[in-house]
Amino acid sequence: MRDAKGFTVAVPAGWLREEAAAGVFYRSPDRTALVQIFQVSEPELTPLAAVQGASTYLRAQTTGYEEIRVGPAQGAPEGGELVYEYDSAESHGRRRGVERVFVAEDGKKWAVLTAGPAPEWTLTQSHHKAALAAFRPTGG
Repeated sequence: MRDAKGFTVAVPAGWLREEAAAGVFYRSPDRTALVQIFQVSEPELTPLAAVQGASTYLRAQTTGYEEIRVGPAQGAPEGGELVYEYDSAESHGRRRGVERVFVAEDGKKWAVLTAGPAPEWTLTQSHHKAALAAFRPTGG
């Protein structure tokens, strides 16, 4: 799916697009799961520093936040990746998310964040893999 905000990404059929200050969100019709895309605007941050900073921010701002893993992205060591859980009314309990920050072919740092109900982690991971595999900046 080509997005007006300058990228192409794969999301499940039927998911609804929303734009917010924090980027573009694609949400499942029942709002329990999401894919969020945004640019990391701080030029001094490496992808790893960006996800470490995200973890610090989420710990302070998010109910029930638990960092599961933060470090180089698996299979893409130039990227940073954060896996975490938090309490989510939308997901009716615990929501598990994964955020990957990387430098794309346009030279900009992008984040692809995918989250869903913690018991559906395998499905969330498959959505994340598909979004990452299809992601391309389009310069729009």
